Amino acid sequence: MGSEFKVKSQSFSIRTPYRLLSALFTGCVVLFLVSVPLPHTDNHLIGSDGMFYYAYLPSLILDGDLNFQNQYARSLALNHPARSALSPTGLAPNAYAIGSAFLWSPFFLMAHGISIGLNRLGVPVPTDGYGYLYESITLIGSMTYGFIGLLLIYYWCARLVAPVSALCATILLWFGTNIIYYMVAEPSMSHMTAMFGVTLFLSVWLAQREHPTWQTWLCLGATGGLVALVRQPDATFLVIPFLDSLTQIRSPHTAMQWLTRYGAFIAAGLIVFAPQMLAWQIMYGSPLSSGYLVGSAPAFYWTSPRLFNVLFSTWHGLFTWHPILLAATAGLILLGRHDRRLACLLALGLILQVYVISAWHYWWQGDAFGGRMFISSMPVFALGLAALIERLIRANMARWVISIALALLIWNGLFMIQYRFDFIPMSAPLTFKQLVTEKFTLSFQILSRLSH
Repeated sequence: MGSEFKVKSQSFSIRTPYRLLSALFTGCVVLFLVSVPLPHTDNHLIGSDGMFYYAYLPSLILDGDLNFQNQYARSLALNHPARSALSPTGLAPNAYAIGSAFLWSPFFLMAHGISIGLNRLGVPVPTDGYGYLYESITLIGSMTYGFIGLLLIYYWCARLVAPVSALCATILLWFGTNIIYYMVAEPSMSHMTAMFGVTLFLSVWLAQREHPTWQTWLCLGATGGLVALVRQPDATFLVIPFLDSLTQIRSPHTAMQWLTRYGAFIAAGLIVFAPQMLAWQIMYGSPLSSGYLVGSAPAFYWTSPRLFNVLFSTWHGLFTWHPILLAATAGLILLGRHDRRLACLLALGLILQVYVISAWHYWWQGDAFGGRMFISSMPVFALGLAALIERLIRANMARWVISIALALLIWNGLFMIQYRFDFIPMSAPLTFKQLVTEKFTLSFQILSRLSH
């Protein structure tokens, strides 16, 4: 797709994109560290759902159990319902997935070692798994996983289009969507690790999709198990390699070969996912009882999904909050001209995500900066956006690309200020005035607030 443009861009060193992306990530880490000393209402860097993802670390590593009573006493508000709730097995339970804590554990252990060392040197810091030292190091780990996911996204985009187009697509998705928010402002959520997991899974598939072996499917199973371990709804992406492989089954002999590969996939996936099933067994009495499904009210309404609302509502609608993702979705059509099967499979993965999220009873995704549950789908959006940018550049519309990109980045930056500093509600539909008009008057609102 991008061969002609690549000839014109020989001076664009292969190292340049990675250096630029690394510099941008360094800036994100610095911004996060600068925010650490600022006042926090609950004296924690973790917050919202992040308190539950994080609670696995001190509970398992320091206490050696899955009873979160003392973790909740340390991190949750006094009147939070989770502090008094008990599971069917009599424990203070945790409905959230264990996978993020699994990925964060090396950073948490590093923080624990530093804390013990400081205490031995006479510097009194907490050693119970909480406090700014533990939390900041662990959350830098979360940010790092998100950055690795972005590097993989750039790599695969650059395999299909010119490096400049791939780099533009990666940076636009990073700073023009909610990736940047959940990387810097709320890295304790699972979205960075979820994006990393899905991108890694798709990378393994893309690397060997033409000539896969049973070892490839073993790796696919392991990374697919990680995807589900971090966030179970993302497991919809696991159907993509299966559907892709159907075109390669041409005889009973090859069918048996593929059954062997499928067996390796399932076995590896179950082994990696086993810690979550064990946690469910301990907390809820069954290895299949997710905390999200425990209760009388249905968690999903499969026959009445709120498709339009999830995509276009002002209540965290995917395309309403981040219109760049609509362009990226349209770009999948252009990707289809280069590789129709790939584009269709990626589109199917995205459609399944839309359906699952739309069917959830909490379809607006709670306190959310845009459609936060779609961050896992960013590899799909990236390939579509890269194909679109490539086509526009080759049509001598580079100036339009730059102008629109700057407008979308400014839109997202203003949106982050509105959201983070309570100029708009975090969990309610927005009015047209809040969504559009007040972005032009935001500076006056900030000055008014400062004056008081």
